[in-house]
Amino acid sequence: MKVLYLVGMGRSGSTLLDILLDAHSQVRALGGVRRLAHYARKHPCPCGAPSFWACEFWSAVNARLEERLGCNLETLDVHARDPARFNEHNRTLFEVVSEVSGVPFVTDNSKSVQRLRRLMVAPDIDVVPIHVLRDPRGRAQSLRKRKQQNYLPTFSYSHRSLRLYHLLRNEPHIVVNYEKLAYDPEDQLPKLMERLGLEFERPQLDSWAEMAHHNIGSADVFRKTEGSVIWPDDAWKKVIPPYMQRIQNVIAWPGRVANDAKERRWGLD
Repeated sequence: MKVLYLVGMGRSGSTLLDILLDAHSQVRALGGVRRLAHYARKHPCPCGAPSFWACEFWSAVNARLEERLGCNLETLDVHARDPARFNEHNRTLFEVVSEVSGVPFVTDNSKSVQRLRRLMVAPDIDVVPIHVLRDPRGRAQSLRKRKQQNYLPTFSYSHRSLRLYHLLRNEPHIVVNYEKLAYDPEDQLPKLMERLGLEFERPQLDSWAEMAHHNIGSADVFRKTEGSVIWPDDAWKKVIPPYMQRIQNVIAWPGRVANDAKERRWGLD
């Protein structure tokens, strides 16, 4: 069993990629595992069930967790400070999900660099990091609409990108460029599946939005989606004033240099 860990910045396309992976018959996507307790407590499942407890998939996972660890979806300690406990609880969750789903690949779209670092050194967890990149101006515009922030997201982009560069520069991993995926999913997604040792399956692009998914935190994507057509979110090119784009590019320059170097070595093209 392998864990496909999606890492990067929020609002960068990782949830879309998580859903596309989930549409494959050999993959079960979990969404952001680090938020499992919160979503199990307060949110409906994206599959349509009124809660995680009422979802057939998550209730089956919960039953096995109670049997093996004596804890449930809310009390599972995926953030444990003790390394042995962290390893045990996360490994058991991934194994249970693999068993319930009958698949060899499980995803974790937590995005956190620190969580990835800890999973990579866990002795019993086989992690495949997938770094999802997006143009920093596109991410900045996405946050600008929600939080009215013009430049802070770009500073965080450079900081996170440099941290990931130092963590992954000499480690085998995969870099997925959101813009390339969104503009040409017919080219990029099969390349990704090949890198994972899997055959691309047509439902991953033809009917992913019509399938039942259980990804933690994915409901927002489905609310904004009509059918299984992927549309690039590039409104920033017209909305962000040119002077602001230039400033954002300057701020993001260190992160872009690091990401470009990683993509040349570990990207799909």
